[in-house]
Amino acid sequence: MADSVVSFLLENLTQLLSQESKLLGGVKDQVRLLHNELRMINVFLQNTEGKRHENDLVKEVVSQIRDVAYEAEDVVDIFIMTVTQHRIRNKLMKVIHSFDRASTLHEVAKKIETIKIAIKEIYDNRSKYGVERAESSGGDVEAEEILHRRRRYVEQDHVVGFSHDTQVLVKQLIEGSLQCNVVSIIGMGGLGKTTLARKIYNNNDVKNYFDFRGWVYVSQEYKIRELLLEILKGVTPMPDVKKFILKAELKAELLHGLEAKYNSNKDKLKGTIIEDLKGIKEMNDAELKNALNEFVEGLEDHKLKSSLSSLVRGIYKKNGVELQDMNDDELKSVLFECLKNKRYLLVMDDIWKTELWNEVSTAFPNNSNGSRILITSRIKEVAVHASSLNNSIPISPYELPFLKEDKSWELFTKKVFRGATCPPELETLGKQIVKSCRGLPLAIVVLGGLLANKEKTHRTWSKLTGHVNWYLTQDKTTCIDILALSYKHLPQRLKPCFLYFGIYPEDFEISVSQLIRLWISEGFIRHTGNRNMEDVAEDYLEELIDRSLIQVATKRLDGGVKTCRIHDLLRDLCISESSEEKFLEVCSNVYPLPIKKSRRISIHYANHPYISSNPCDPSNYRSFIGFGAPPDKIFLEWLCKSNKLVRVIELRNMGICCLMPNQIENLIHLRYLSIGADAFCVIPDSICNLWNLETLDMRNSIIECLPEGIWRLHRLRHLYLGGLTSLPRTNNKVALPSLQVLSGLAINQGNENILAKARFPYVRKLGLFSLNRVESGLFSSLHPLRHLQTLKIHNHFKLSSPISFQLSLTKITLVHADLSPAIMRVLGSLTNLRILKVVRPIHQITLSCDENSFCQLLVFKMANVHVLKWNMGKGAMPSLQRLVIERCQFAYMPPDELRCLTALRDVEVLYPSQKLAKMLQQLQMRNGCNVQVYPLVETN
Repeated sequence: MADSVVSFLLENLTQLLSQESKLLGGVKDQVRLLHNELRMINVFLQNTEGKRHENDLVKEVVSQIRDVAYEAEDVVDIFIMTVTQHRIRNKLMKVIHSFDRASTLHEVAKKIETIKIAIKEIYDNRSKYGVERAESSGGDVEAEEILHRRRRYVEQDHVVGFSHDTQVLVKQLIEGSLQCNVVSIIGMGGLGKTTLARKIYNNNDVKNYFDFRGWVYVSQEYKIRELLLEILKGVTPMPDVKKFILKAELKAELLHGLEAKYNSNKDKLKGTIIEDLKGIKEMNDAELKNALNEFVEGLEDHKLKSSLSSLVRGIYKKNGVELQDMNDDELKSVLFECLKNKRYLLVMDDIWKTELWNEVSTAFPNNSNGSRILITSRIKEVAVHASSLNNSIPISPYELPFLKEDKSWELFTKKVFRGATCPPELETLGKQIVKSCRGLPLAIVVLGGLLANKEKTHRTWSKLTGHVNWYLTQDKTTCIDILALSYKHLPQRLKPCFLYFGIYPEDFEISVSQLIRLWISEGFIRHTGNRNMEDVAEDYLEELIDRSLIQVATKRLDGGVKTCRIHDLLRDLCISESSEEKFLEVCSNVYPLPIKKSRRISIHYANHPYISSNPCDPSNYRSFIGFGAPPDKIFLEWLCKSNKLVRVIELRNMGICCLMPNQIENLIHLRYLSIGADAFCVIPDSICNLWNLETLDMRNSIIECLPEGIWRLHRLRHLYLGGLTSLPRTNNKVALPSLQVLSGLAINQGNENILAKARFPYVRKLGLFSLNRVESGLFSSLHPLRHLQTLKIHNHFKLSSPISFQLSLTKITLVHADLSPAIMRVLGSLTNLRILKVVRPIHQITLSCDENSFCQLLVFKMANVHVLKWNMGKGAMPSLQRLVIERCQFAYMPPDELRCLTALRDVEVLYPSQKLAKMLQQLQMRNGCNVQVYPLVETN
């Protein structure tokens, strides 16, 4: 993680030099020189990426760079904190807390000079100890081959639970389009993709269907030449290479000879292919040979025929080409000719890069006879890219699921007992142990192999209870290294994002919106042109999901990921890599802290006791993330006193109420603060001095009014409040220019005036609360917010008048609101509205959708709604694709017009009332619309 440490420090120094140069008065030149040194170091880090795991020298140099970068960061941060704190004090406090600027500047300059010397020594030692040679050398291919053989042994050991998967994939291979299509299997490392592909490859129906079958293992460190040769080895009979390839110098000699023959026999050869030398040059080698042989055989002049035949035979006799003599393009040509007119199946196992597919796919002819290519990959992007072959209708990648509990148990018993039956007294304990593997075949096979060689007693097996992952990760040669391949293959920008998942407890359902806010505050998200950082972060997460490292838990109505999970073994990989890289530590208590120089600490109270805790100076830590209840409620106050360099504080998952201390202003570098405060809370004015603050999350607290200085927090991006909060007045035209999310505002005249003046012009999500039934011009006040996309309103409100303008809103959620005809009319007139969600209205409602209303609505969800009647005007909701009805009651059957909505694709009914369930039995939707009911409705 030295890369991200140096990159983050470089970004900070660049920002300080350009935007906050006043803070660096007296040391600006030294900081600029430090910045330049770090840029050189950053080049070295980029050159050695991917070589650190195989070379101890490079690994040690990178470790030293990381430590020096941390030290440089401390020096700069402490100086900025000291200067800033002195500036915000009043005159009396400045006298009391004397500030010897000259002495401080001298000390900082001295420390920076020491760091520069350390950086120079590290850089000089590259030559001294041969690190430069390691930089230029490739990865350890031999080590990867050993790992591949081990992976092959583990994955092919037993075949369990693939019956349905095999059936689906075999059907895709031998049925459907005659075009050459790509069928792909994707999923996390260790899921059994290779095992499944091998089972399909050896399936009798598949064997009988294809004329030729070939298998090639790709890997990360692939070579096109070796892949092509491997496929050609399987071609039977072996191709006559001379038939396809003519050496370049011999082709030139042949053309020269043909030209001479033409010049001396123009009267006989005029108008033949011999005259058209340009056309001959453009033929490939196989076409040329066939064309010449056919022409010579057709000649009637025996003397000319003999002369030309002798020339052609003589040239081809010299052509002693073998496969190993060919270049890549020649090998592709041979493979193309070998596969032409055959119905073939090629399996390409473990593809990592789209570039490989671009290079090799030209060797696969489209014979329009049902040929197929089967690939396995951990990366969805690779599978999707490959499926675009021949511009045919792509076959969606097959996402291999985790094993279910019964199949996990079957695989485990096969491995442990080798066909025998598990003793009854071990079955309950055994199933408990297998459950810890979370359905990952690799983990089950490795665990089974471990227990197969141990005494099969309750006493022996009980030692593994609660510690399965620890046993699995002890032998890195079998399990963790196979999973680590996915991490090593990540681009550098994604590595810190992935390792950050180590902060969460086992099997924790992770809020994506929270994760994105943390990533931004940690500095992991790079600025990409004018793109919103939250959108870039969401792309990062999607990429980790597509690489089979993260699992989707739940989705939003718009199809985005709402919550996610990480497999326990991958989480252990995050923690072990993070500890080695001093990226983060996980501990069971904060008093005392573990002795490490990690920048982040995740505190899991009530965690397993084997995690050690030892005392140390907490000033190294930049992030504190807590889970579970600590022994006291003064944790935040303790942090403000003990660690003034902290950037991230996430305590909302600790289930405690923290008081907001006045000393919060000490945390000058704080970017993220999320706490569970008392029900009624006052935010101190001192928080407004935190000019770096990006996220303030106090959504569990009722805050009557924010402090006046809140408008000074120009970097604030996310502000979550408990509801019914008022904003202080401001005369600034743009007060919070970075704000993206604002939640918990009261609907009142003062707030509406501020909204109408666009004091946060770039806000995208807004959450509002209504205190009582008052008429409001709410929608009019939202008109100036041109970037507002999502609006959530809690409690009842009334609109003072209909609106005559359009809003940018694409999603609206109404909770405890009164869906009066007037409000439905306003909602139906919003032409940009794509998603409407209604939750627990205060009354039984009549849904009235006017003619041609909700013209762009794609998703409509109702939860806990008692619908008296639903009127659908002609042409209403014409674009509706998804309807979700959760725990609702209907007095009457849903309207007939629903069945006529041509765009409707999915109707989900969750926990219907008994009456609605009976209605659904009679509901006949048109073809193409899928109706899902949970729990299933029993039919008589």
